[in-house]
Amino acid sequence: MSDPQPNPPESNGSLDSNRSAESDSAPVSKGTQPSGSQPNDPLHGVTLKAMVEYLVDEYGWERLGERIRIDCFTYDPSINSSLKFLRKTEWARAKVERLYLDSISYDERKGKRASQATETPAMPGNVWERARRRDANDD
Repeated sequence: MSDPQPNPPESNGSLDSNRSAESDSAPVSKGTQPSGSQPNDPLHGVTLKAMVEYLVDEYGWERLGERIRIDCFTYDPSINSSLKFLRKTEWARAKVERLYLDSISYDERKGKRASQATETPAMPGNVWERARRRDANDD
């Protein structure tokens, strides 16, 4: 009787060396972007520190702690302690990134650019204090 699985044909050494060279190289997938461009990632190039600083400028520590319920925003908050916690805790970082994206998109809808939002605001205080002052001036 014949063998149910035939033996593979003998191969020369050059074919095997080509296979090993291919397996050692990085996999190449078709249709991928070059590693330097990220057209669909709005967080590309934005550091976690820049996000936290923007959110603190925009909301203040108290309002930020109400919006994202984590202790590093409510008990003795600081940029450094928040960064340390957020770098270790993926779910908290995801919440900060989501709030940052929502805030930036809101600013863009209202005509305020993200680059302007990170600069020192014309009127001190967070967004809620500025709104209250604006409403008080309208009366």
